[in-house]
Amino acid sequence: MFTSLLVSLADDPAAVLPVPTATAAANAVCAVTGFAFAARARFGMLAVPTWRLASATCHGRLLAPAWPPA
Repeated sequence: MFTSLLVSLADDPAAVLPVPTATAAANAVCAVTGFAFAARARFGMLAVPTWRLASATCHGRLLAPAWPPA
């Protein structure tokens, strides 16, 4: 989900997509971080911490089981 949001917010999606890493957890962190940078650049929210922005985006359900709903 965060990768698709990153691509939709970025001016040049090919330039900002994270490089695949060795683990799924690292890929997830890269996607969330990349989304936060793209959102800050698009909306000028420089003072919002990355994890607060991620939490607001997923309504606090980032670590909930079965998220996003099927």
